[in-house]
Amino acid sequence: MPSKKKKIHLLTLLALASLFLAACAKPSPQSLVKKAQQSKIANFQLKIDEHYYTGNKPVRFYGQINYQRSPFVMQADLTQSGDQNVKMWVGQHYAYVKYYKDQQEAWYKAKLSQFTTISHFQQLVKDMDTLTLSQKSAKLFSVSRTKNGWRLSYTGKSQRLWQEITETNGLASLSSDSQMAKAKLQQIKMTIDFSQKKQLTGLAIYAKYKVKGQTSSTKLAMLKVNQQKKLAIPKTVSKNSVDVSRLNK
Repeated sequence: MPSKKKKIHLLTLLALASLFLAACAKPSPQSLVKKAQQSKIANFQLKIDEHYYTGNKPVRFYGQINYQRSPFVMQADLTQSGDQNVKMWVGQHYAYVKYYKDQQEAWYKAKLSQFTTISHFQQLVKDMDTLTLSQKSAKLFSVSRTKNGWRLSYTGKSQRLWQEITETNGLASLSSDSQMAKAKLQQIKMTIDFSQKKQLTGLAIYAKYKVKGQTSSTKLAMLKVNQQKKLAIPKTVSKNSVDVSRLNK
């Protein structure tokens, strides 16, 4: 008969082994999506690259956005069709936009209330820090281990997932392609990355869709979630900007 002391040691080892196996066990897609939705996002980098048509004219819209929740700061560098470029910094009360005039560039400052399009854009980017997917869509994903944690992956043509991405999560509003949400989906590839502690670290979406027989595509990546350096509007921008609100008086 084993001694009582040996029994206690054996039970302790079994308990530790159970905890270890539980920690290493592959989580379900639903549990990871729930973790992503519960993640407290303080900052991220967003990259977008779209190819679509306006009539028969091909258009490319691409760029990068850096976002910080508190204090709110957003930096954007966006280009459409190679020659239309907008650089901007947005704070809690003011927006600074760089325009070109007479082959010279200058920064212009105005209250957010005067830049209605920027206020709308600001809210859309804020909405991107909340991932909302239904449990039915979550089941579509497969789970795999990575060197940094876990990854959810999906490749397919789920119209439900496409609708949730474009409408619920605001991708269509962020996009410059007004036809995206109503387009016929051809393929979607989506990955969602997590740390070892199952905290959201990034996501990537690539989609091909058709509008009036023309194939378009969009690529979106949310990177460096909670890993960005602190953002602040540069003094060279704030001090050297032309105050549009004063010019209008």
